[in-house]
Amino acid sequence: MQRGFETPAWWHSPAMDRLDRRTRRTREALYAALATLLRDRPLSSVTVTELTRMADVNRSTFYAHFQDVYDMFDAMRAEFRMTLANVASEQAGDLMTSGARGFLRSVYEYFRDNREVFTLVFGQGSNEAFFGDAVAVVRSCCLDAWSEQAGRGDADTGERKRILEYRIEFAARGAVGMARAWIEGGCAEDVEWMVEQTDALIAAVRDAG
Repeated sequence: MQRGFETPAWWHSPAMDRLDRRTRRTREALYAALATLLRDRPLSSVTVTELTRMADVNRSTFYAHFQDVYDMFDAMRAEFRMTLANVASEQAGDLMTSGARGFLRSVYEYFRDNREVFTLVFGQGSNEAFFGDAVAVVRSCCLDAWSEQAGRGDADTGERKRILEYRIEFAARGAVGMARAWIEGGCAEDVEWMVEQTDALIAAVRDAG
């Protein structure tokens, strides 16, 4: 099999773990091949023929799992969202108590450990979808943790909620953008330094005003 990197762990979600070993290996090979092809081209130009050739998988096997390349890309994104959400949820409680550092550390370590594949999937074009998925996970965790802030007060509750939602949107996109820049730079700074910088951003946005 011709891959640009070893099969990473980021799609080893509980859903994948429930599959038999042969099916799991087939999906991993196809996902790795697609991520490699997306390095140089948009999703619209990837064909099933070149995808299966790179993954060393028969076309009939591909169609036993997916309808087409777009269907496979959607499945790949779903695995990413599920795995990242699981990683983030392990420390999400810290957002309500001790702050964002534990949460951020888990996410940054996850990206660092799989930096080779994220260098590919956090690119532009079709790959921008993964950036949006990461933002959605961080946004959801922040909304769950900080929602009580929107409920404080009486007549201004609706206003507080709107302000908090915009702040969370800004913080989530900023935090994921920092992670993407860090990955593109080869993860040159250590995780703790990135956690400190990102936590400062989130705290400033959360506590402003």
